[in-house]
Amino acid sequence: GIEQDVYGNLWASTQQGLGCYDVRNRRFKNFTTADGTDGNQYYDRSSCKLKDGTIVFGATHGLTFFNPTDIQMGRKSSIVIQSLMVNNEVIHPHVDGILESALMFKPEVVLSHNQNSISVGFTMIDFCPNPRVRYRYRMEGFDNQWVESGHVHKATYNNLPPGDYTLEIQATSGNDNYVLAANSMHIVVRSAWWLTWWAKTFYFFVILIFLSYIYVIRIRVNSSRENMKRALQEKAHEQKINQMNMSFFANVSHEFRTPLTMISGPLSQIQQSKDLSQQNSQLLQMISRNVDRMLRLVNQLMDFGKLDNDMLKLSVAEVNISSQLNHMVDIFRVNAQEKHITFRTVGIEDELVAWIDLDKLEKIVNNLLGNAIKFTPQGGTIQMDVDIIPQAEALRLLPKSELRRDTHYLCLKVSDSGEGLPEGNIEQIFDRYYQVNGQSAAHISLGTGIGLYYARGLARLHHGWLYAENRKDDMGSVFTCILPMTKLVYSPNEISDEKIESVQKLPVIESASVIPVEEINNDNETTIMVVDDDTEVAHYLKTLLSPSYNVICKFDVDSALLAINDQLPDIVLSDVVMPGKDGYELCRAIKEDVQISHVPIILVTARGAIENQVEGLRIGADAYVPKPFDPTYLLALIQSLLKNRERQRQVLSSSTQASAIEDSVLTRQDNAFMSSLYSLMEAELSNSELDVTRMAEKLSMSRTKFYYKVKALTGEAPGVFFKTYKLNRAAELLKEGQFNVSEVAEKTGFGTLSHFSTSFKKRFGVAPTGYR
Repeated sequence: GIEQDVYGNLWASTQQGLGCYDVRNRRFKNFTTADGTDGNQYYDRSSCKLKDGTIVFGATHGLTFFNPTDIQMGRKSSIVIQSLMVNNEVIHPHVDGILESALMFKPEVVLSHNQNSISVGFTMIDFCPNPRVRYRYRMEGFDNQWVESGHVHKATYNNLPPGDYTLEIQATSGNDNYVLAANSMHIVVRSAWWLTWWAKTFYFFVILIFLSYIYVIRIRVNSSRENMKRALQEKAHEQKINQMNMSFFANVSHEFRTPLTMISGPLSQIQQSKDLSQQNSQLLQMISRNVDRMLRLVNQLMDFGKLDNDMLKLSVAEVNISSQLNHMVDIFRVNAQEKHITFRTVGIEDELVAWIDLDKLEKIVNNLLGNAIKFTPQGGTIQMDVDIIPQAEALRLLPKSELRRDTHYLCLKVSDSGEGLPEGNIEQIFDRYYQVNGQSAAHISLGTGIGLYYARGLARLHHGWLYAENRKDDMGSVFTCILPMTKLVYSPNEISDEKIESVQKLPVIESASVIPVEEINNDNETTIMVVDDDTEVAHYLKTLLSPSYNVICKFDVDSALLAINDQLPDIVLSDVVMPGKDGYELCRAIKEDVQISHVPIILVTARGAIENQVEGLRIGADAYVPKPFDPTYLLALIQSLLKNRERQRQVLSSSTQASAIEDSVLTRQDNAFMSSLYSLMEAELSNSELDVTRMAEKLSMSRTKFYYKVKALTGEAPGVFFKTYKLNRAAELLKEGQFNVSEVAEKTGFGTLSHFSTSFKKRFGVAPTGYR
């Protein structure tokens, strides 16, 4: 039988299988039981082709039917390399062996020069066995033609010369050499290392290097002598410059003490006057605290030079530590209270006597508590613990280089709830000039980076130690200072005969005697928010502004943003340099938020360089005031901004579209808001029931935020501003002359003509008819 398929190929049944003639490639393909049929003997003229293209042949074994479109002329399979033998030894995968992975992953086979006899076993994966499958292989780079192996599943090569080879293996059909499957393996046979080109190159370079080495040694000896001489000269010069610098700072610091003393003395006399007002008394207290602060900084600068030159000496005496510590922490209690930080002390309530250099202890405590106040956010917690620990526990915490031992040690811990210390770099915070958190240019003036270096130096001078760690129970850091308590560790010249009397604990200044940080609710409607991490600066600004404005003080950016969104102040005065987020970030956050972008912001900071001012103005600040500033100038600047806002409100109340407003009047965000508002009011112009709720929903804002936004920009409540807009549009329509008064009243959403006439005359001073 013979049939033709849809491709034009001829299918013929025979007594020895089913044949197909491929008219395109002009070749025959015979299908037998090996290809999946049930028999090879077919009946004469027993065939037909169905409508769907299926061909049916009758045979002794029954009917054979198939669709030629489903028949693949070549059956694809795969060849798997099963085994590798090198020098008649079976090779198994091993990390350090010839095979690093199984053969199925086709690893590169690298052989040494004496491993050049190999045998590779392979087979074809086929779940329909075909007895006509034959194999052949070729070692590319060695064989010029294919090696026919018939039914043998192995390729063998002996004494392969060094080189890169690719063993190619193919499985073919028996009668037409059709490739059923193929695989390959990369084989490298290395040369003996002592005969390689790089070995010969190595020999050459070894000889060259040996000769060069002799020459270089002579050069280095001479250069080393010159470098050593130069290094000694540079070190001597550096020491001289350093000594001159430290001497200069010491002299300048000494000169600072005289004018500070002249300020401190008269200031104390003025404070004792009974004729001072409460505000002046508060200002004098602020000046007094900052004079003391400057004196401490001057003393620290002088001691810093002595510490580096080993000129700072101990003077220990028997001291009631509890009394002295209570006196030291009083000012920090005030600062913590002003910043809404919980300040706790543990262990200084009972009497505790020890041999200590009180001056060094005070400077250590001031540094640790000062840092804790600076880097603890508002609402955080600071705790100072004082305890006595035995020698064994102290020696476990002290460095091994510390040789002097005491029977008992004073352990002073200061913990805070700030951001903590950078893991892995905790010890670096005690390096000179090191600053935490990779401070950017905006944060660089948070400190000089010598405070902790100075504090540890004082602790070491005191035969103790200062170290830091992060809290394990919560976020924050812990600084621990360990100092000896008895005079056993001190030499005679370190002991003072002076008896230090106990001091009375100063009463903590309650919030009633300082300027409160909460909002002052006076009769003035203008509210100013002051954002500064320094409580002294914040309270000074509060004292300056309180007579004329409501003042709110915040001490970090996050709490300031929450308060701005909640209370919407009229102006924000912010410092730039603050721990965590800085004033630039606060300014950017305000100007990018459409709901509060109208709030003017003044950056008041000690960073007065031109590039800093440009940066502040570039991100949207309305003004940049360098410290120290003239209070009169700041007050005038605030009044100017408020007047500008008033002029802005007048412009908005007389406009009907944002495009008519100059770019300098509104910021980009406020201009976009007003454009949306004008468009919405125009769309709702004839709606007599237009209200705040509907408008807020249309602009995707809360009713409260929308109300305060419109009130801040226009000076009018939204309902009043809507009515003003309708009257302004009515005036424009009357000017155009296309509509009469009744039609204009209807188009602008006024219910009655009388209401329209009354409202129009009240705004423009003339009736609609006369205006037209």
